[in-house]
Amino acid sequence: MGTDRWAYQSRLRRTDPLPKLALSMAALVVCLCCGSVGVGLATLIGMGALITGLGGVPLRVYLRFLSIPLAFLVIGCATMLVRSYPPDAQVLAALPLGGRLWGFDGAALAAAGRVFCTALGCVGAMYFLALSTPITDLTLCLGRLHVPRLMVELMELIYRFIFVLTETAGHIRTAQASRLGYQSAGRSLHSLGLLASTVFLRAWRKADRVYAALESRGYAGSLATLPGDYRPGRGLYLLALAAAGVQLAVFWAERRLL
Repeated sequence: MGTDRWAYQSRLRRTDPLPKLALSMAALVVCLCCGSVGVGLATLIGMGALITGLGGVPLRVYLRFLSIPLAFLVIGCATMLVRSYPPDAQVLAALPLGGRLWGFDGAALAAAGRVFCTALGCVGAMYFLALSTPITDLTLCLGRLHVPRLMVELMELIYRFIFVLTETAGHIRTAQASRLGYQSAGRSLHSLGLLASTVFLRAWRKADRVYAALESRGYAGSLATLPGDYRPGRGLYLLALAAAGVQLAVFWAERRLL
């Protein structure tokens, strides 16, 4: 998983995960509450600067990770943007279809823009945590915050089974490709259907073996993990306050200008 690889290579890897979580959550909550284009873009740029500057993640890697949710955001915001209007409505762009106008006006464009930029800002805030904190550090942090132990254990097991699922799917696809299963569009669809119908059954069996291996090693409902030797990272708390202040200042300036 790319996020894990870069999290372990991050310069913030040995920093206490609690201030990193506080910074990420503060930026995310303020970005969601403001729900504006300016705050979303400021959050995205600010978190990107922290990821590349403090964490040492290359800018191209950060942009590559941003491209993953970008397609979903574009599709989701496009469904918000396009609406149906009466034939005599004032719109920015539209196509006549079935006696109605299908397009968008200024209000729809503004709403879609706010949702798009806010979502991107929240993604940037979450990437700061994901690209600087491995999952083991995060679960230890949640334990310190007295999150119910059952929830933390489920997170750890589900996270582990993600790798089981992807590994099983990769092996099946490699076997299909070695038998020329993806040489044409028809064969690709057929192979994809076989993969989808087989991968979950095999992954379930492998997950059952993984659970049996855990029990054979003394698993009794709790995964014991030794805490790491962390740097305090108190400066990140001040950085969280500064980031929230900048977001609120951008929100105030945007309101005054618009």
